[in-house]
Amino acid sequence: MRLPRGPRTALLICVAAATLAACSGSGSGSGSGSDGHSSGSAGSARTGVAAPSAAADGRRSVVTFAGSSPLGSASLRHNADRMRARAEALGLTDVRVEAREGTITVTGPTADEKRLTELGASGRLGFRPVLAAETLSPSLTPQPSPSPDPARGRAVTEGLRPRATGSASAGAAPGPAEGSAVDAALQRRFAVLDCSQRQRPTAADGDARDSVVACGADGGADSPPVKYLLGPTAMDGAQVASAEAAHDERRSGWTVRLDFDSVGTKRFAALTAELSANQAPQNQFAIVLDGAVISAPSVSQSLGGGQAEISGGFTRESAEQLAVTLDSGALPNPLAVTEVTRLPAA
Repeated sequence: MRLPRGPRTALLICVAAATLAACSGSGSGSGSGSDGHSSGSAGSARTGVAAPSAAADGRRSVVTFAGSSPLGSASLRHNADRMRARAEALGLTDVRVEAREGTITVTGPTADEKRLTELGASGRLGFRPVLAAETLSPSLTPQPSPSPDPARGRAVTEGLRPRATGSASAGAAPGPAEGSAVDAALQRRFAVLDCSQRQRPTAADGDARDSVVACGADGGADSPPVKYLLGPTAMDGAQVASAEAAHDERRSGWTVRLDFDSVGTKRFAALTAELSANQAPQNQFAIVLDGAVISAPSVSQSLGGGQAEISGGFTRESAEQLAVTLDSGALPNPLAVTEVTRLPAA
C-alpha cells in the first residue's frame, strides 16, 4: 500500500542497529518513474513488483511453522492467508503456503529460503517508553549509553536527539514503588537479563499493558549490546495505516515509510510530548518489533504529522520484507520455524 502523495509533514526515523537518530520536517512526494522510483529525491516502489524468485538450479525448500500452542484449523487458515498475501506482495510467485495437520508449510525456491522463513514473522510492532537502558562493553562491564556514531545517523532537528553521553541514569533502573512486589521482580529481571550473546529479546513475552525487559536488536559486532526496561505499550502496529519500501536518492539507500492513522498520530504526539519533559534515558521511546528494540530515540518536543521513515543499512529486499510485514499487520498467532527441508532439484 502506497503512502498518500502531496504535501505532508514527515517524521524521519533513521535506524542504525540499536542507535537511532531522527528528524521531523516537511517534504513532498512526486510521480513515479518507469523504474518504479519517484522522480523526486525519495522514490517509492510497490513491493509487489519485486523481481521473480531466483530458482535457476531448481532446488526447493520446505519451511514448516507451528504455533507455541496447538492451533485450530481456523487459526491455521487465517495465518496461512496472511502469509500468502505477504508472498504475493513480495512478488514471490513460485511459493506455496499450505495449512495442514496443525502446521503451516511454505514451499519455494531454496534461493529464497530466508524470505520464505520471514513470511512467518509475527510482525508485532509497539512503541514503549524507556524506563532504563544499560549498554555493555565487550568485557560485559556496564557502561553509560554512548553517543550515536555520526556515520550511522544524527539528529538533524531539535525534535529528536541522541542519548546524552554518560547519563547518570543510563545504567540503572528506576527504583520500585514502596511495597511493590511486581516492580521489585521487574528490577531483578532487568538486573539479570544478559544481552551480551544476542539472546532472543523478551519483550514479546510481556502483555502490552505491562512493563517488560528487552534486548536491543542485533546490530553487528561493532554495536555493543544494550538492554532495556520498558513501560507499557503506548501505541502499536494497529495504528500504522500503511508501510512502503522506498529508495531515498539523497541518502543512496532504502527506507521503510510508515503512515499512522488518526488515532496513531494523536497518540504519538501525546507520547513524545510527555517524554520530552523527562531526563535521559526516560525521554526515550523504544520501537519494538517482535520483542526486539530496533531503536530508542530521545525526544525534546511533541512530534506530530503522522508519518515516519525508518532507514539504516536496508537493501531493497530487506526494506520490502519489513514494509510488507508491517503493512499486512501482525499474524493472528505467533509462529516458530520447526523444520527446514531442502529438496533436490527435480
